[in-house]
Amino acid sequence: MVLFNDSTTNEHELSEDILAINTIFICRLQERRVAESRAEMLAEAMDEISEIDL
Repeated sequence: MVLFNDSTTNEHELSEDILAINTIFICRLQERRVAESRAEMLAEAMDEISEIDL
């Protein structure tokens, strides 16, 4: 009777590690996209403000 299988546990731990790395990578990529989008929107807003004649 086998109560504990090390290979399954190691495979499970590896899959959790890979999933964690993947999640961090995706989150950082998304953060970068949001930052770029915000920078573009700010630049457009600043251009519009500079075009206003006072």
